[in-house]
Amino acid sequence: MPLGLADKLFMSLDRAEEFEPGSRLFGHNDRTATATYHLRPFGQPLIEAYFGGSHAAALETGGERAFFDFAVSELTGLLGGDFARRVKPIQMHRWGADPFARGSYSYALPGEADCRDTLAAPVDSRLFFAGEACSRGDFSTAHGGFITGVAAADQVLAARHAMTKPRATRSRTGP
Repeated sequence: MPLGLADKLFMSLDRAEEFEPGSRLFGHNDRTATATYHLRPFGQPLIEAYFGGSHAAALETGGERAFFDFAVSELTGLLGGDFARRVKPIQMHRWGADPFARGSYSYALPGEADCRDTLAAPVDSRLFFAGEACSRGDFSTAHGGFITGVAAADQVLAARHAMTKPRATRSRTGP
């Protein structure tokens, strides 16, 4: 199963009260090299910027600063040149560059959704798998990863219990 890419950049926002909590802006709707912006998530003075697909992959090669520079350029195009002074980068994670993740979420190619079951199957009751990619119904979500993690932990406990269960012994009766 391939991995998709969706990176987020969090920025502080001065004078945030000018925007309704939970507002959204779309950079461009005529191209994929764009971002979407969630203004004041949960009422906080922040902007959560989303970058996806090949555009996120291209920005990842430029490092975290490339994401911020792109967002500021797009936001100033939407909200005016002075807006650049109102935002500062806080945090982000480049999922594609993370050697332990190599992407943000899994997706099944057409006709291959059953691969999730194969991926989740234990090996010799000794090796167990979990993660959103193993979830048949909640793939590409944090809760899918959590649910499969709990299921894999239950499988580990059941396998350990089976290993430590006393074996029935034969009674030996002799002359």
